Amino acid sequence: MTGKRQFLAGLGLACLAGQAVANCGPGMMPVLTCDILTADQRVEFCAERPDAEGQSNRYSYNFAEALGAPELYFEDTGYYFSTKYYQPSQDAENTQGFGLAHGQHVYAFFVTGVDGGHVRMAQLHVYDSVDAFQSDRGETESLRLYCEPRSIRVNWDFIRP
Repeated sequence: MTGKRQFLAGLGLACLAGQAVANCGPGMMPVLTCDILTADQRVEFCAERPDAEGQSNRYSYNFAEALGAPELYFEDTGYYFSTKYYQPSQDAENTQGFGLAHGQHVYAFFVTGVDGGHVRMAQLHVYDSVDAFQSDRGETESLRLYCEPRSIRVNWDFIRP
């Protein structure tokens, strides 16, 4: 296949894949992407490709209407991990969370599924503070949106505990 035909074939596959295809910046990889269930919106969490020590030093959050320009985009140099809904049990579904701080708010996702495999659901949460995100209590968020299940793409290698 020629370079031009390969490019066009790849472009066609990207179009067929739907909105949840990540639009991470150069040197970044998707951590979670999904379409919002109740609106024509998408969310993308990305991380810099890990260095030799396995560390990422830059993360990004992108929330947009359909395929348009981001309504909210920011980069961060660190992330928060949450296991507040995690209940260890072999071969059972568990929920893990990942959040990025922007100002006083934490923009986070929680993924429910079998570690490294099946993903049943994902939710986008917005918290008014890091303390609210890190609280052991559930339902401390100020906003919760649900991902369309078929659109969820997760990088399990990045988010597993």
